[in-house]
Amino acid sequence: MIGAWHIAGKENAISDGDAVLPGSLLEPVKGAGDHSITVLLPDGQRILCECFTFRDCERGFRVPPLYRTPTSTAVDLLMRVNAMSKRSKDSETAKQREDSAASHDEAVASIGADKTIEIAGLAADLSDGIYSYEAVSLSHPVEKRFGSKFEKHGRSVRLSIPSEGLFEIRISDRLNTPRIDLLLAALRRPRAARVFKSYKEVEELLKGWNEAYQGWPIHDFRRDYLRSVMLGIGPALRTSAPPSDESGVQFADVAREPRFRPEPGVFKTDTEVVLESDTAGATIHYTVDGSQPLDGAAVYRAPIIVKGTALTIKAFTSAEGMKDSPVVTGIFRIGD
Repeated sequence: MIGAWHIAGKENAISDGDAVLPGSLLEPVKGAGDHSITVLLPDGQRILCECFTFRDCERGFRVPPLYRTPTSTAVDLLMRVNAMSKRSKDSETAKQREDSAASHDEAVASIGADKTIEIAGLAADLSDGIYSYEAVSLSHPVEKRFGSKFEKHGRSVRLSIPSEGLFEIRISDRLNTPRIDLLLAALRRPRAARVFKSYKEVEELLKGWNEAYQGWPIHDFRRDYLRSVMLGIGPALRTSAPPSDESGVQFADVAREPRFRPEPGVFKTDTEVVLESDTAGATIHYTVDGSQPLDGAAVYRAPIIVKGTALTIKAFTSAEGMKDSPVVTGIFRIGD
């Protein structure tokens, strides 16, 4: 998020990780320069809103509605990420990870009777050879750092772990160059199986979201999910119905927002999208590349064809003697 933002009708500025309900009207706080904000919705939509001049920012941006019912995994994931965003991440290990050039990975593993765990993931892609690892417990901060050298053979790595818990592990090569920063949830059976199952569901969900809408912070979300589960930081997201001024009510001096016909969603075949406004004599400006429609954006004159894949349409209405409408977003997908 760049610049200060608030929800129309509310004075408090939005912070990173705050819950914003679908249908809310986002407005940049005036006088703070360029603005951008990314909204992540539990049906997989990833919406970027940005503006660069006072006139463009003045329009505001309507958060699109959900076009499909979120799964319980999706809701739980975002609630846990929201809960973690409210806690400080300025720990020493987190700072080291941010400054590191090593690749990031996350894993859940079962502790064997010999107090070892077997991990795959990015570790499996390492060339065979001698490596070392250093680990610190996030579950038991008073525990000392530990680590050792190990020899990697085949498609997995086996490491010694002193106990159950959440660990930050750095794997380095024989030249002491950091290769992997791993967040590891180490558990004993049967809890390991339960956490592993839920974590795989989160992995698949994020993979699908990112394939549909590039740019989801996959590693950050997976880390927040494991931190929430392993550290007992439960979902804390609580929302109430938005007030009327966030739900589409328009003022007399503001042009009516464009409507999509049909409504955004997933379609089996190529689809023709019509843009409409209830403001007489209005002009609709739009883009189809995901960028924000600015003053010079194309003028809508004919239906837009969504063909073969997906299209993100952003639009606003302008009319003489009225303020421009907020920018609305519609994502149309062909197939699943």
